[in-house]
Amino acid sequence: MASVISVEKKYSGDENETEKFVKEEKVTYEYVTIPPDGGFGWIITGASLLCLLISDGILFSFGLILSELRYVFDEPAVKIAWMFSIENATSLISGPIASALSNKFGFRAVVISGSLLGFVGLLTSTFAFSVGTLFFTLGVLLGTADGLVYTPIVVGVGFYFDKRRALATGITLCGSGAGAFVFAPLISWLLETYALRGTFLILSGLYLNCAVFGSLLIPVKPVRRKKIVEDVSLNLLPPDGIGPSAIENPPTPNDVKGNNKGEQAQSNMDISITENQPVTNANEKLSIKKCFFSILNLFKFSLFRSPTFVVICASSFFQSIGWFVPSMYITAHAVNMGVPKEKASFLLSILGISIMIGRILIGWISDHPRVSVLLLNNIGLTISGLLILLCPSILVSYELLALFSTILGLAASCTTATRSILLGKLLGLENVNNSYSFMLVFHGVATVIGIPLAGLLFDIFGDFHITFYFAGFSVLLSAFICYPLGRINRWEKMRS
Repeated sequence: MASVISVEKKYSGDENETEKFVKEEKVTYEYVTIPPDGGFGWIITGASLLCLLISDGILFSFGLILSELRYVFDEPAVKIAWMFSIENATSLISGPIASALSNKFGFRAVVISGSLLGFVGLLTSTFAFSVGTLFFTLGVLLGTADGLVYTPIVVGVGFYFDKRRALATGITLCGSGAGAFVFAPLISWLLETYALRGTFLILSGLYLNCAVFGSLLIPVKPVRRKKIVEDVSLNLLPPDGIGPSAIENPPTPNDVKGNNKGEQAQSNMDISITENQPVTNANEKLSIKKCFFSILNLFKFSLFRSPTFVVICASSFFQSIGWFVPSMYITAHAVNMGVPKEKASFLLSILGISIMIGRILIGWISDHPRVSVLLLNNIGLTISGLLILLCPSILVSYELLALFSTILGLAASCTTATRSILLGKLLGLENVNNSYSFMLVFHGVATVIGIPLAGLLFDIFGDFHITFYFAGFSVLLSAFICYPLGRINRWEKMRS
């Protein structure tokens, strides 16, 4: 009997020593993720580019599929056009879901899940016999899949780089422009050769390759190091505004007292639980509250307490209302001017190539320490808004429209290639994932409003002049909203 007691004491002593060691480990050391800034990171960049080439290439070439759907199902163009709005909006609005799942399961698992969902959406579209079914398979399933692939890819690349983060992000985003350039003729050839259902079947197999590229998103292993003890309180924004915060607040005496009180209250609750049944209900309510707050922490809704982030979301909303008007209607506008349809469709290829080159160029420029990413963003929005605003009244020849597509692609790259980098510098790298996904929600809602509204203006006035004026004014307004963003962010950091 005595030997049994001694063994129990020994094990209990070992458990106490283990707990003590764990506590000392937490107080003394921390685990910090250090980006490799090259090496395997460039493999991640290449895989991410190919992922966006497939997912965004199918999305941006969706107009060819919509034209075929109109003839196959004999439905009005307005009804078919809503399919693109639903898919595009769903892909953007599903951003917070993608970021929350990435925080929980990692970027790799989310990208693989999104590619499987996109495969199912395109495969089931092969067997659809009504437009209503395609609203679900293409609009909801494929749209959600695009969101699950896009957000982790764009945000995840930044975690493998530090000094070359903007360049890596720009190269990754080139996949969108390259996808539009590659998939437009590919889908046109597939429709002529294998018809609509055969095209969906082949595209489903191509989309499944995103799972192969997404499997390369191996997380960077954290490095153990001694903590730097500073008198700093954790806020939404770290003092330097860059990089993940690794400082943990040690428990204060008040916290210890609070924990002791909580343990004592819990013990009293356990004693009286058989006497008072309402205590069980209180515990259930408490667990529900804990679950609710854990969900809030997972999505990081506290970001909306940041004035900087609110301004960025407002700018993103007005930007997206007019952002898709040139890519959607520049070809039709050129045809109305008397340009042959073949030459008019090439304007989209010029725009895609310009965007692809611009994203690499702007990403390389953004890595320079003296270059302001916020200034590049503001310049890009301003030039884009002015170009769209002046397009119908001044650009009255095919050569000028080709020049318009070239400059617009470069200007648009100033925003698309730097937005995630800008969020990291203003809000901190640890908030990029959630802030970027919330920003995509505002893009998605604005897309649902902007595209149908642009079509309505064309139906009312009979040409695209008012449509381009409306879109240009909206993009210019988004630029004006971003002008005081630097001062707002400095004021917010001083207040924190």
